[in-house]
Amino acid sequence: MKIGRIFCAMVPALLLSSSAYSVTYDETLIGIEAQLTQLSSEYARHNPSMKSKSLDERLAEGLTMQAAGDYQRASYIYMDILAQEDWRGKAGYQTAQLELARSLYENGYYLLSQQYLIDLLRTGRGNERTEGVMLLLQVAQKTGNWSEVNMALADVSDFSQHPSYLYIMGRASFLQGDYELARKCLASLRSSDEWQVKAQYLLGVLDTIAGDYTSALSHFKSVETTTVEFRSKAQVIELAILAQARLYYEQGQWKEATQEYQRIGDKSTYFPTVLYEMAWTLLRAEDYVMAQQSFELLLLSYPEDSHALETRRLLADIKRQLGQYDEAVATYQTLVNEFDPIMAKMDEEAKNLDSHRERVKSYIESEQYNNVNIIPAQARGVVAVGSDVNQVESMLSALHATDSNTNDSEILIAEISAALQDDDTLRNLPEFQRYSNSARDIRISVLLTGYEFTEAYSGNLPNLSEEIKTLEHLPRSSVEREIIASLQNAARESRQSNQHHIRLKIDNITHKIQVLRSWISSGKVANMTESEKSEITSRIEALEAKLKTMNDDLAKLNGEIAQIRGNSSISREQHSTYLTSAQALEEALQARWASDMQKGVNNTYSNLIETSRRILTQLDAFDRTFEAALQKRATELREKLQREITFVEAEKSRFVSMKAEVGETAGDISVRYWEDVYAQVREIVLNADLGMVDIAWLLKDARSKALAATLDERKKEREVLEQDFKQFLKESGDTQSP
Repeated sequence: MKIGRIFCAMVPALLLSSSAYSVTYDETLIGIEAQLTQLSSEYARHNPSMKSKSLDERLAEGLTMQAAGDYQRASYIYMDILAQEDWRGKAGYQTAQLELARSLYENGYYLLSQQYLIDLLRTGRGNERTEGVMLLLQVAQKTGNWSEVNMALADVSDFSQHPSYLYIMGRASFLQGDYELARKCLASLRSSDEWQVKAQYLLGVLDTIAGDYTSALSHFKSVETTTVEFRSKAQVIELAILAQARLYYEQGQWKEATQEYQRIGDKSTYFPTVLYEMAWTLLRAEDYVMAQQSFELLLLSYPEDSHALETRRLLADIKRQLGQYDEAVATYQTLVNEFDPIMAKMDEEAKNLDSHRERVKSYIESEQYNNVNIIPAQARGVVAVGSDVNQVESMLSALHATDSNTNDSEILIAEISAALQDDDTLRNLPEFQRYSNSARDIRISVLLTGYEFTEAYSGNLPNLSEEIKTLEHLPRSSVEREIIASLQNAARESRQSNQHHIRLKIDNITHKIQVLRSWISSGKVANMTESEKSEITSRIEALEAKLKTMNDDLAKLNGEIAQIRGNSSISREQHSTYLTSAQALEEALQARWASDMQKGVNNTYSNLIETSRRILTQLDAFDRTFEAALQKRATELREKLQREITFVEAEKSRFVSMKAEVGETAGDISVRYWEDVYAQVREIVLNADLGMVDIAWLLKDARSKALAATLDERKKEREVLEQDFKQFLKESGDTQSP
């Protein structure tokens, strides 16, 4: 502890010569000054608030956060980059714009993402701009806000003849149902690149919609045979092959359709769809055995596929067609057993669809999105989800993301607000805490050195072991508290010593007064002259006056000692006000040094004091630098706080409007899809029942035919017997009929 060091340093100091004493403290102060220089150097080198990171370093941090899935923190880093005006136009700045929009999109901030993408579209260039526009289309599909996107696309004339722009405009028009404009943009592409290949595929889709199958096949074949290389080439070619197979199916060319389906391998993401559609093609071609194999492979490999339920029913139909009646009946019975309970529940709900619609809307209002069930929960998976349901579910997903992000943002707002409100919290941030503690220790070391010197020089050894009850009101630093405690002890003991001396003098004077009074009152004064009596009386009066002064001094000392002991609230308030900072200690020590100088401190000690003052001055300069960095960090936090508040306000506003929109549409869509599922469940049960009835009738017909055949055979046998009998009678001469 520093207290022990004070005590150990003071006792031998009294025995040392002044020169040795000077050397000891001079070396100490030199070491402290070197420590301060090193601290300042380290702070300037390591403190992030003092050191500006490069654009590449900040961008790398953002990409790392984004790769880790922390899109919100990544967004802050990218926004910090965009806030640096001197970085605008540098390599990496556009990347930060694009990645900011992407991280906002992944985090559910669709409208904010859209704004940054539109800005990138208007000011950017190169691949980032192209990727940004593609992402902008995804955002527009999420928000349904095409008007602003279309205006932004139309506003970039310098980009208007670029192949990627023509494809993007064509695809955007296609997604909005404007097929005429989509065809115009896509047909104008003459380049041999990725965009032209993708445009050919979309043109084939447009021809298919228009019913021009010949032209559509031509477009799809050109996609399949392209030599252009790009990242998604394999996927585009698979889609083109699948489209050709479907076109052949529509034209009744079962063999050609089957051949096209078989070209897509089992590693493709579209393979389950291929198996289902190829089986249907084989069914239309009346190749029931191959269709059965395709359906069975689908169920075996992809039991959770959206076509699995329909496939099970179709397999039962195929088995019935092939005469596998027992297996078909078992499959039909399984379907009936599975869906009869669902049918019963849906029959109950069918009585009041209006309440179902209102219930969905109320769930959205109360943010119970998991209970919405656009498709009825008891029949989920029966029907393939349509595009409008996809849109509502994506909006519900966006509401989920908005709700979650708003909560996270509000937590972050509270954290930043707390940090800004509490100065100590800022000082305790990792980038400040180490240097703040080191600077505090250096200041304490300087003050402690000066304290040792002044106490040793004056020869007042404080009682360093006594504890002061008011320490809890003093500074947090244990070293600083120890210094203040030792100062208080020294002051109290000095006053207690003076108190003791004054009491001795009071007792002595009181005794003298008593002696003189008793002597005057005795008979010994009879022989004294008047002048002698007057002199003794004057001495008594002087002693009484001195006694009164000493009693007043004693009372004053008692009051000071009481204050030092903390026995009055005034002293505690004074201690809290004046003795709770290193600055107050410095002022107190400088006053002690000045007092020692007046007592005749030589030039050596003056040099020590000046060295100490110089170190404290340097430390003050470091403190100013530290405070400036602290203010800079506070400014950064305030800017981040404001950005987060903007996020929250924007999302809350969107959240309210989106809930109203989703609530109105989701209720109607839920009812419509409920009815669709209801019809499909009824069809499943009905078809299964009819399948079993059909099999029963087939078996009945087969047995009836067998019985009829037996009866016919017996009838014929009887007729033959009757003829034989008649012939026998005729031959026997019996002419009577039986």
